[in-house]
Amino acid sequence: MQFKINHIKMMAVAIVGMLCVQFSQAQQLEAGKFQFDAEAGTKIGGASPLSLPVEIREIKSYRPAAPFYVGAKVSYAITNKWAVRSGLVFEGKGMKTEANVKAYKTTFNADEDPNQNVKGYYYGDISTNVENLYVTIPVQAQYQLSESWSLLAGPYISFAVNRRFYGEAIEGYIRDETPTGEQIGIANAAYSFDRSIRKVDVGMSISGKYDFAKRYYATAQFDYGFNNIMKVGFESISFPLHNIFMNVGLGIRVF
Repeated sequence: MQFKINHIKMMAVAIVGMLCVQFSQAQQLEAGKFQFDAEAGTKIGGASPLSLPVEIREIKSYRPAAPFYVGAKVSYAITNKWAVRSGLVFEGKGMKTEANVKAYKTTFNADEDPNQNVKGYYYGDISTNVENLYVTIPVQAQYQLSESWSLLAGPYISFAVNRRFYGEAIEGYIRDETPTGEQIGIANAAYSFDRSIRKVDVGMSISGKYDFAKRYYATAQFDYGFNNIMKVGFESISFPLHNIFMNVGLGIRVF
């Protein structure tokens, strides 16, 4: 009986020891070798100007829309410190906001005849919904700071597979065509700029990666889109909007 108890204790100690080894060994770069990872997480951010425009008096509410990403990554270690990392990521980039604005240049859509669209400078409350889905290809340089920590940076290119940009104005008025144009009351008016969103977004990513186990890691990444998400020549919003997001996720080494 005593032998069985001691045997069980020894097995328990061995199992705990193996688990400790598993979760204490971080992923190490090995020169000349590839590494394949799967990654998923959430994000916060939006299609945003670089600074708050004077047209926006107050942001009343904000929440992310389609705040997710999933992807596969592959790394090639050039040395034991440096690697190149790329992959394929499917991600949502969106937001839902409500704001109070003044002299906000926009276009409200007529339901039946686009020629009857109302263009001008709006005063009042307005909601904005951005719900874009992208397939993204990042290319990053990876530097191994320590046994557990890595720093990554590089460009990305994203291809839009679903484009949504719409909203509505409530209880306001619009100055027709110019800031001093005829005042037109707005009880409720919708707008949609889906077709005006660029199909390609190019930007830069900077991220940190923490290997908390031999096969598992946590990551945080900041994405900044260089170009305006709206097409060249789009004039219904007077300031450029950039995809600016913070991503947080977990990854697993596949092999």
